[in-house]
Amino acid sequence: MKTKEELKQYFENGDIPKQEEFWEWQDSYWHKDENLPQANVEGLEDILKSKLTKPKLGSGFYIVGYNDDIFFPKINLSSYYLPFWNGSSFRSSNIYYNAEKVGLGTNMPTETLQVEGNIKTKGMIISNLQQITSSPDTKYVVVKPDGTLGWNVQPNNDGASIPLTGTEPNKPITGDFILDNSHGDRMIRSNSYGSYISFLEDGVVEINHRQEEGANVRISGIDINGTYSGGSGITGNFYYGNVYEDNSFIQKKYADKQHSYTTKELKTGGLWINNKPIYKKTLFFDQIPQNGEIWIDKIMEDMEMIVSHQMFTEWYALDAAFAGNQWKSSAFITLQKDLIKFELANAPDNDYSAIDSFTLTLEYTKKGDQPVQ
Repeated sequence: MKTKEELKQYFENGDIPKQEEFWEWQDSYWHKDENLPQANVEGLEDILKSKLTKPKLGSGFYIVGYNDDIFFPKINLSSYYLPFWNGSSFRSSNIYYNAEKVGLGTNMPTETLQVEGNIKTKGMIISNLQQITSSPDTKYVVVKPDGTLGWNVQPNNDGASIPLTGTEPNKPITGDFILDNSHGDRMIRSNSYGSYISFLEDGVVEINHRQEEGANVRISGIDINGTYSGGSGITGNFYYGNVYEDNSFIQKKYADKQHSYTTKELKTGGLWINNKPIYKKTLFFDQIPQNGEIWIDKIMEDMEMIVSHQMFTEWYALDAAFAGNQWKSSAFITLQKDLIKFELANAPDNDYSAIDSFTLTLEYTKKGDQPVQ
């Protein structure tokens, strides 16, 4: 926009102004058909402020327009109702505030928030609730069939429910205790040790107990299938033979092991006359020293007493395969705790490496064991 001094230079004596210069002259002024921005009117803002009556404590104030042609109703500050703008004027709402207390529908709130009327919400969060002692005058919040909340007095125990404190003395449950597990498992659980009885959807009842010394319910991993002729009885997920006690029920696998043989040391579960545990182990040799002596002191170094033994020898140079410690009063086998010795009668220089194999099963006690009390 050109200044007045610049515009004057277009219209000096003898000048012939051009079209653009006339337009610049017209654009430098407001036409009567144009709206004049308030910001371009010097002092207008201060004039409007002077028209606003400043409120006094306990009174109210009006908002008026220039020349009083626009009028807004008085807002009463003494009422403590929060105002709102309804699109054309300020109005007092039903939200009342005084002394850090808010009332909805009441101007006499006694709590931080007090509502006179219904509340509708999609969710509710309540925190810092305090437990109160129940009494006949105690009221409870209940949900009515229409979804709204209401008050109710403490319900009487009319026998339709079991109190959290349990049944009263001499008033046991006389009917069935039925759990609806048609839509998921149902569980009876202790709050301290994790013991539980669970009624599963497939009809299985699961009983479990945290492993504690002296606990008498440890059924986790045990299946009892005895409701039909093809049931397998009591079965377990693991082999328990190595930790059996005197009163333990044994597994078929444990009984089978007593009649099985392995080169690994097994605890038979039996006791010798001195109450020491009995072990079983099978030794197999397919190479016999030429002198016929097999030293086992390093193999069975902890063996204390031989309880029993079984032998089987394959000696095809003699066309023999026999059990026991002699064959036809010609070949003899002597067993000591540290030595196995072969002897062929009337053949002091015999080469015993010709023996094809020798198998020895021993039952024995061990030096390091203490008698079982």
